[in-house]
Amino acid sequence: MAAQDGLISRAQAIQAGMSRTAVFRRAASGAWREVLPGVFRSAQVRLTTSSRIRAVAMWAGASGTISGAAAAWWWSLTVVEPLVVEVTVPASVTRRAPARVRILRRDLDEQDRVAHNSVAVTGLPLSALHGAVAMGPPAGPMMLDRALQHRVSFDELHAAYCRQIGSRRSAGARRLMAAAGDRAAAESERRFIRLIKKAGIHGWSVNAPMTVMGETFYPDFCFARERVIVEVDGWAWHHSPQRFQRDRSRQNALVLQGWLVLRFTWFDLVDRPEWVLAQVRAALAARHTG
Repeated sequence: MAAQDGLISRAQAIQAGMSRTAVFRRAASGAWREVLPGVFRSAQVRLTTSSRIRAVAMWAGASGTISGAAAAWWWSLTVVEPLVVEVTVPASVTRRAPARVRILRRDLDEQDRVAHNSVAVTGLPLSALHGAVAMGPPAGPMMLDRALQHRVSFDELHAAYCRQIGSRRSAGARRLMAAAGDRAAAESERRFIRLIKKAGIHGWSVNAPMTVMGETFYPDFCFARERVIVEVDGWAWHHSPQRFQRDRSRQNALVLQGWLVLRFTWFDLVDRPEWVLAQVRAALAARHTG
């Protein structure tokens, strides 16, 4: 129990030499408290996120795999504690989920099921991807971006995505992959161009060279007459610390020179294009009246 966050299953207790009656007596006396059917916690140990997740893994048995946001937490990809612990079981398993447990029925590829800290959990790439989908914006994409910078490569993520095509989270995973891909910035620019052309907004140039702080850079979109710059990122937060600092310093310099800088993300263009248009129109109108 000490090695399992204070937990033990009925099967483990019996295998260790206890009788069913002895297990019942421990539970009846309050020394052990049933966390899930057949899984007990020592009364001297408080229930934590770690023990909640481990308890679900023990309850699900050898065929269960912790997945989704719980898997992302188990891999320390996020500090956001899952309200519901998700476990993936083979499609043939028909057991019902207890409270605060979600069951996904799907046969996982063997590459997507590993043991981590003595718990069967989806592999790091799939945990990052499906965890981000389960968490939703903004926490999910932010977590996935950090994972791409420090824990998992895009190729590993893409391979995991391909193996899960057809699952319940395929659509959400596809959107995240599109946002994180190497060509996402170019696609974001194309989306923005289609958006402003359809809205009848004119007077802009694409990637026109500018010199700021003695350095030449190429803003995504420039409205020279109104002195408005629009930057469109392929990924909402995918910046190294150096690039983050450089972009902010450059933006401050542009503002001091009288430029108005708008920044939009892939998710802005996909999820709220009308808001993007409203922001652009408001900036251009303010410069006209000013």
